Amino acid sequence: MTDTILLVIDWRDADSDMPEEQQEVLTQTLFQELRALDEVEDVKRIADPDVPDGGMGAKWLWSVLTAEITIEGIKQVCQDAYERLPGKPIEFTLEVDGKKTSIGAKNVRPDNFDETLEKLVAAAQKLKGS
Repeated sequence: MTDTILLVIDWRDADSDMPEEQQEVLTQTLFQELRALDEVEDVKRIADPDVPDGGMGAKWLWSVLTAEITIEGIKQVCQDAYERLPGKPIEFTLEVDGKKTSIGAKNVRPDNFDETLEKLVAAAQKLKGS
């Protein structure tokens, strides 16, 4: 059994009307802030799978990051992401040993976000236990 879980933070639906430059800045800022958290073992950008033939180098997807974290760190990491993306619908996907589950934080008021955090922790514990 692994000690960490993979967390995908995806807010692409929220940024469809935002200029690409702003999407990139927001993604890079959250990437750097997550890297600084003790609860995060590793954080990565996701390469765009649709790079045109003959394209040089990787192009990154905006508004989506992956983080390797412990179950104990889920609340802190997700809370930090939620605070840095105010009002944006976020999809959190947890993965353990190839098993995945997603929990959305769309139209969730700040006072109700604790319920989403509890769902994330419960889902992670279930994935780790199964």
